[in-house]
Amino acid sequence: MSRVALMGENSIGYINALIDIWNHGDCAVLLDWRIPFPVAAEMMLVVGAHTCFIEKELFETVKKLIPDSVEPVVYEKQNSSAELLPSCIYEKFKENYSKSEAVVIYSSGTTGKSKGIILSHFAVNTNADAIIRYMNPTAGDCIYIAKALSHASTLTGELLVALKTGMNLVIAPTIVPPRYISGNVKRFHATIICLNPTLLSMLSDHCRQSKCALPSLKSIYVSGSILSDTVYEKARIGFPNVPIYNVYGLSEAGPRVTAQRGAYCRGTSVGKPIDGVEIKIVDGQGDPLPDGEYGIIQVKTPSLFNGYIVGEKTHPILCGDWYNTGDVGYIDEHGELRIVGRNDDVIQIDAHKIYPSQIENLILKSGNVRECVVTVADMEGTDTLCCLYTSEHDLRSDIKNVLGKFLMKHEIPKLFIKTGVMPRTPNGKISAKSVSDIISKHIRRME
Repeated sequence: MSRVALMGENSIGYINALIDIWNHGDCAVLLDWRIPFPVAAEMMLVVGAHTCFIEKELFETVKKLIPDSVEPVVYEKQNSSAELLPSCIYEKFKENYSKSEAVVIYSSGTTGKSKGIILSHFAVNTNADAIIRYMNPTAGDCIYIAKALSHASTLTGELLVALKTGMNLVIAPTIVPPRYISGNVKRFHATIICLNPTLLSMLSDHCRQSKCALPSLKSIYVSGSILSDTVYEKARIGFPNVPIYNVYGLSEAGPRVTAQRGAYCRGTSVGKPIDGVEIKIVDGQGDPLPDGEYGIIQVKTPSLFNGYIVGEKTHPILCGDWYNTGDVGYIDEHGELRIVGRNDDVIQIDAHKIYPSQIENLILKSGNVRECVVTVADMEGTDTLCCLYTSEHDLRSDIKNVLGKFLMKHEIPKLFIKTGVMPRTPNGKISAKSVSDIISKHIRRME
């Protein structure tokens, strides 16, 4: 078994290359084509890849930067616009439940550093089977892929689900305006689409403003980051007759852990564990907490990853058979999981624990705020709660008034900074490092 890099935009050629790698008995190292190529080249070297399947157009741009030890294998995209995955691809796919490495997935790297996560064939196929059981797709369904295949949720929860069930799959470019997605959902009569909250918000706005109905859609699944009440309510307006299912997972878990479905579908909860998975909420010492109390989410799953690539932690963070996700959440009164944020993101000021995502959710509800990030920064030698937000207006007073109705004084940011565009990583997530830099520069100007 060798590790073989794969780099390119979503396409028929990309999926064909992925299956060829698997059928040859190798592990596919999925590198997002949007990251700077010198970073990708370094990843290839660290992971020990001596071959890289690379899309022709990308190869022509970066061929001088490919390391001498890596042999490029150039492939054609086979489609430049949205197309149905051809039957020959389904015929090439072979189910594999071996414990050998299937993929190396790189995390989104919101802090500027990505981790190489090793998943076995058993992990991704077992996870896909559980997803199929709660999605319950039929032969007449069609899934539209709107996110990059280099991410675990798209690979397992969409591509493998389609290949295993034989349902139609629309493969299309990903960096496109919402009207392109809605147009192709109509064109191919797509019934299922999986989105992150940012894409859901954009598509909801488009459908509402253009009065664009998507009558074929039967289900929308949301994952990738915390779904705010504001985006959820916007989606209910944009898609009044389509069930919106919020789901939760992480690459290390294959990735899916919990999902809304049927009776387990209340607002922005993430539902209950999927088949074969267990969860529990624990305190800092690993002791279980009662329902309703915030704590760290631990997961027990047959789809647990093998470990990290050398240079990172080499083994899963285990507490017995349980994986410590580092996410903070609680079980609500209906027995459904709700996500609060990352344990690393919890802000400690004096004796107070502050959960940024809850404050951000309230800020978004205040109106006219498109995006916001609450974080801590040093002001005159004191840790100070700050907020960076995007809006066309100066809304500091409005935001403070809203927050004052729901939060304790120590939970209300002292500094609000308006920005035109929220900084993002190449993978599209908000860059925590860049946010911190913007706030620090603003504070220095104040001084």
